[in-house]
Amino acid sequence: MDTSEYLPMFLAECRENLQELNLAVVRLEEVPDDRETVDAIFRIAHSLKGMAATMGFEGMARLTHQMEDVLELLRQREGGLTGEVVDVLLACLDALSGAVDAIEADGAEALDPDALIARLGELVRTGDEAHPVDEAPEEAPAPVLAAVTEGRTVLEVRATLSEDAQMPSVRALQVITALREFGEVLRSTPAESDLESFTGSVVEVLVATDHEGEALVAAAREVVDVAAAEAIEAVTEPVEAAALAPVGEDGTPGPAKAAGSAAGRSAGKNAVTVRVDADRLDGLMHLMGELVVQRTHVEALAAEADVPGLTQAMQELTRSSHALQAMVMQIRMIPIEAVFMRFPRLVRDVASKLGKQVDLQLVGKETELDRTVVDAIGDPLVHLIRNALDHGLEGPADRVAAGKEPTGTLTIAARHAGGNIVISVKDDGTGIDPAKVAAVAVKRGLITADQAALVDVRAAIELLFAPGFSTAETVGDLSGRGVGMDAVRNKIRELGGEVVVQSVPGEGTEAEIRLPLTLAIMSALLVEAGGRPFGIPLQRVERTMRLDDNPVRSVAGRKMLVLKDEALPLRSAGEVFGAAAGSDGSEDTHVVIVRGQERSIALSVTKLVGQRELVTRPLPPNVADGAAVSGAAVLSNGDIVLLADCDALTNGLHHPALAERPAVVGVS
Repeated sequence: MDTSEYLPMFLAECRENLQELNLAVVRLEEVPDDRETVDAIFRIAHSLKGMAATMGFEGMARLTHQMEDVLELLRQREGGLTGEVVDVLLACLDALSGAVDAIEADGAEALDPDALIARLGELVRTGDEAHPVDEAPEEAPAPVLAAVTEGRTVLEVRATLSEDAQMPSVRALQVITALREFGEVLRSTPAESDLESFTGSVVEVLVATDHEGEALVAAAREVVDVAAAEAIEAVTEPVEAAALAPVGEDGTPGPAKAAGSAAGRSAGKNAVTVRVDADRLDGLMHLMGELVVQRTHVEALAAEADVPGLTQAMQELTRSSHALQAMVMQIRMIPIEAVFMRFPRLVRDVASKLGKQVDLQLVGKETELDRTVVDAIGDPLVHLIRNALDHGLEGPADRVAAGKEPTGTLTIAARHAGGNIVISVKDDGTGIDPAKVAAVAVKRGLITADQAALVDVRAAIELLFAPGFSTAETVGDLSGRGVGMDAVRNKIRELGGEVVVQSVPGEGTEAEIRLPLTLAIMSALLVEAGGRPFGIPLQRVERTMRLDDNPVRSVAGRKMLVLKDEALPLRSAGEVFGAAAGSDGSEDTHVVIVRGQERSIALSVTKLVGQRELVTRPLPPNVADGAAVSGAAVLSNGDIVLLADCDALTNGLHHPALAERPAVVGVS
């Protein structure tokens, strides 16, 4: 059977299953007596083994089968998993994850499971020989129910796959494997020897079991793409093997036929989700962006035309396209739990290596954001979490000496704030010591000894983002190389977001990432500087005003715009954007108050154009590097508009100990 067409789906489901297994093993280490987690591990492991076997990846199938033997200990022993068992299981999951990556790269699993199987074998009592998943005897004589089912009930389980189910042979194997956990499988249609060629939608399994039918039905429904399942008592009296002929083989409908037909009719109703290739979603978003641009163009033309009824028609078109745009955006939204699932295992491994006790709290896992943001946010969060564990949280002895609980708390939270997603990483550790940071900065030549005396907590935080900066005394696996916080800031800025760190010495540190919900379409205030258009993210615009409405003063060589309640640094957009702004001789007439990373500034422009919805595009690295722009967009008339990087505009303004970042870019 050619399984190549199912490979993308296999890889996606493998990654989901491995993430869930990592979570389940870590959770079971914390709560050893959680029987639901034990059952979940078995179901996931069975699914993974069945898919690997059907796709022909023998190494993965052998390893997962041996893992099941170890997991069986959980049902026989009290006290749950020992640390040694957890370490071996997690090593197996890492190997399986590497195999999945190798399959995606070149189609081969590149996995030699023998060493891990040997380690697993040491954990299992002798006498349990592992059996390959496909060693069910072929052409075996049908058993006699009188001998097999004594004291047990024989149930016929009928599972109906959804109409759009992919890999029906894999799903059939998963159903059979799941039901085998509840008793002895006496017969299945399709037979296990015929699974490779199975393309139907109904799987029938005869099981001798001590369990209730509801448990078997629930296990069958756990399998992906199973739309309906039911179980009925197939045999109530001991009968000979002849009664085991496959259902319908003699032309007589089996006992579950009528009910099964009803299940088949309802299958389509239960199939409420569909897997869609991510590239198709990206294509849909791209077309939606083009529609937004053309809609803006048509709106401008309609405003100049005097055609009866055109205004009303444009209003209806705008309303419908807005609704379509909102729907497309919603389709791309997925819970941030997809990212959070990585962190329990990460925290467990790092805390174990550092000898620290950590209580991980995940808040807001159901918060949704755009798929592209989910894909990009993982690595920056990993940097922040590792820094919190290594530099922030103390060891148990140090925490007790400081009057704290020996177990530190690390909280990762997500929430919506207007059109943004806010993700925070907070610890209750030592906080940031400005004196220590300043001393390291002087040693590395980032600031002078005189400037070090001026460094407070806010300035120390800014120094932590300097390239190559690290307070670690030695270089290790987790820190010391000076790669981390600057990479976090650069990545978040590429995504059009901002990073804010707050710290109280002795109490802890909180890093907050603020990102737009989507990276594809952005609302922006369109302005002109030197005759060229620029966009400022609308979420960063506090207000606009005429330049002549407020006095401008010079303070310490800097222009300041004096408002009623504050004075803000005043920068000209023509100077900020340099050659990109052009020079048509126009004078600045308006001011836009822009919210930066830690404070606001006043940006003077030659003209306010108005609010626009822009389809954003990233700039090439050689153009955007070190510039006060974060991307570009195309207007309806074909002009290119650069998008302001509000953090770069304000960087370096808040403290004299920090150099100001260059903010000039040349774009032709």
